[in-house]
Amino acid sequence: MSNTPNKKVKRVTHKPTSRQQQIRYAKRKKSLRRRRIRNRLIVLGGFVLILWAIISLVVHLLAPAPMPTTKKTTTTTDKSKYPAVTVCVDPGHGGYDGGNIMADGTSEKDVTLKYAKAFGKYLKEMNPNIKIVYTRTSDTVSWPEDEVEDLKERVKIADDANADYFISFHVNSNEDDSSLNSYDFYVRGNDDASIAIAKKIHQNLKKAGWNYDYLIQDVATYPLYVITEQKKRPSMLYEVGYGSNLAQAKALQKKKNINKIAKAAAKAYHDYILKNNS
Repeated sequence: MSNTPNKKVKRVTHKPTSRQQQIRYAKRKKSLRRRRIRNRLIVLGGFVLILWAIISLVVHLLAPAPMPTTKKTTTTTDKSKYPAVTVCVDPGHGGYDGGNIMADGTSEKDVTLKYAKAFGKYLKEMNPNIKIVYTRTSDTVSWPEDEVEDLKERVKIADDANADYFISFHVNSNEDDSSLNSYDFYVRGNDDASIAIAKKIHQNLKKAGWNYDYLIQDVATYPLYVITEQKKRPSMLYEVGYGSNLAQAKALQKKKNINKIAKAAAKAYHDYILKNNS
């Protein structure tokens, strides 16, 4: 081994000595500095682009999907297939005659008017060619305060309109048995059309979840002037339920049930008319 002590080796940078060499050295140094700056800018630009792409992807993934646009189409109803018939709709009682006082204190005349109007509205929607004639459209009546004249005027309104069908809405009552909750149809025994319609109303109500018993009564055993006197047209008196039953009195006045019952009746008439009056 050598006993010569280690010496530090100094890095010698040879700086240019002449003026021309100094200029060339300065230019190379400046060029290198620019190149470094350019490379750094390129790297930084690439990083920014990558970051922007990542942010755009995240925004796209998190953004809610656009709602599909549906083009509205207008449909025209072919009225030619609907028979042009007239239906006389009679809201029972009215004016001076309040009818039965239901278990909750409501007058029958107010309830029958709601059912009659709802029935007429639904029937007109189903068949735009149908003409609806009401015996009254409010609590104001056109006849005197006399029961006989009252009933005669209702029949006269149907006759004057040359009505093809007649339906009168009522609410039943029984002071002796407040548990009764059926709905009843009063028709002439030989009125096959009204009997068929009454059965169809029952079927429609059953489908709609209105599960009460029903009866079809012949006016030969229970005379009702507005039915017995209309021998030339299908005529029905429809007792929609029992107002003397408190639970049913309340149920009959709920809007959803008025619509359900009225629509079931309108659909029964519409189907029968479509089949038999074309």
